Amino acid sequence: MAQLAQTKYSPYEWHNSNNKNFKSAETERACAERLQSESKRLTDETDEITRFTQEDVNKKLAQRLRQLTFWKDEVHSQLFAVDKEIDTLLKHKAMLENSLEATEHPQSVTTSCLTYREGREGIDLVHDDVEINLLKEVEVIDGVRAVLVRTLEQAIEQVRRLRSAKYFLQKDVADKNTAIGIDNVCHHLNNADTDTHLYEGVTQELSSAVTPADWSSYSDANIKKAECEKQASVTLRSVITGVIEQTRNDLVTQCRNVDVSLNKRVQECTNAKDRLNSHLDKVEKEIDSMESNISKLKTAIEDKIPPLKVAHTRLANRSQRPNIELTRDPAHSQLVNEVQLIEDSIAKLEKQLEASESSLKGLIRNQIDLKEDIRIKTKSLHIDKDLCQDIRATIDYAHY
Repeated sequence: MAQLAQTKYSPYEWHNSNNKNFKSAETERACAERLQSESKRLTDETDEITRFTQEDVNKKLAQRLRQLTFWKDEVHSQLFAVDKEIDTLLKHKAMLENSLEATEHPQSVTTSCLTYREGREGIDLVHDDVEINLLKEVEVIDGVRAVLVRTLEQAIEQVRRLRSAKYFLQKDVADKNTAIGIDNVCHHLNNADTDTHLYEGVTQELSSAVTPADWSSYSDANIKKAECEKQASVTLRSVITGVIEQTRNDLVTQCRNVDVSLNKRVQECTNAKDRLNSHLDKVEKEIDSMESNISKLKTAIEDKIPPLKVAHTRLANRSQRPNIELTRDPAHSQLVNEVQLIEDSIAKLEKQLEASESSLKGLIRNQIDLKEDIRIKTKSLHIDKDLCQDIRATIDYAHY
C-alpha cells in the first residue's frame, strides 16, 4: 500500500528531466572548460608578470648596489683625504704649540734683564739703547704670542670642523655599507630560498624615507662640505707656516738687536771704567805729589822762622842802643829789609800752601768721585755682562 502511494511520472516528464539534466551538465561543463582555459591564461599571464617584475626588481637592486658602491667609494675616498688632512693639521697645530712654548723662556729672560738693569745706580741708570731694545723685545714677544694664540685657536676650530665632516662621512659610509649588505642579501634572494616570509604592512608608505634625489644630494653635500673644510685646512696650514716663519724672524731680529746694543753698552762701560781707572791712577799719583809738595812747603815755611827770629832779635837788640848810637844805619835798614823779605816769603809760601791744600782737597774729592763712578761702572758691568749676557746666551730659536 505504501508503494502504491508513491508518485508516478509520465514518460514525457522522464524525458524532459533527462534533457534538463543533460543541458545543465553541458552548461556547467562548458563553463568549467571556459574557467579552466581562463585560469590557465591568467596563470600564465601572472607568472609572466611575476617573473618580469622580479627580474626588473633584480635589475633595479643591482643598479642600486652599483649606485651605493659608487657613492660609498666616493665618500670613503673623501673620508681618507679628510683623515689624512686632520693628521697633517694636527702636526701644524703641534708646531704652533711648540712655538708658543718656545717664547716662554725668552720672555722670562727679557723680563729678568729689565729687572736686573733696574739695579744700576747713579748716572748709569739711563734709558739707553739696551733698555729701549729690551722693551721692544717684550713688545715683540707679546705680539708674537698673541698671533700664535689666535692662529692656534683657528687651528683648533678647523680640526673640530674637519672632525665634524669626518663624522658625517663615517656615518654615511657606515649607512651605505649597511644598505649594501641589506640590498645584496635582497638581490640574491630567489623563489627557492626557504628563508622567506610574508609580512603585514611592508608595502605601506615609509614616513621617514627620502627621495633618490635627496639621497644622492646628501652624500654629495657631505663630500662638498668635507672638501671645503679640507681646502680651508690647507689654506690654514699655509698661514701657520708663514706665521711661524715670520714670527721667528721677528724674534731673532729683535734678539739680535738687543744683543748688539748690549755688547756695545758693555764695551762702552768697559772703556769708561778703564778711562776712570786711568784717571784715578793719575789723580792718586797727583795726590801723592801734592802731599809731598805740601810737606815741602810746610818745611820751607818752618825753615823761614829761625832766620826771621834772628832778624827780629837783632832788630830788638839794636833798638836798645843808647843815645846817639841808635841810628838807622845800613845794618838796621838791611835787617828791616830782611824781615820784610822773610815775612813776604812766608806769606807767599803760606798762600801757596793754602792753594796746594785746596788742590789736594779737590784731588781727594775727585778721587772719591772716581772711585764711586768706578764702583757704579763695575756694578753696571756685572749686571750687563755677568747677568744679562750670560742669561741671554740661553735663548735659542733654532727649534722654534
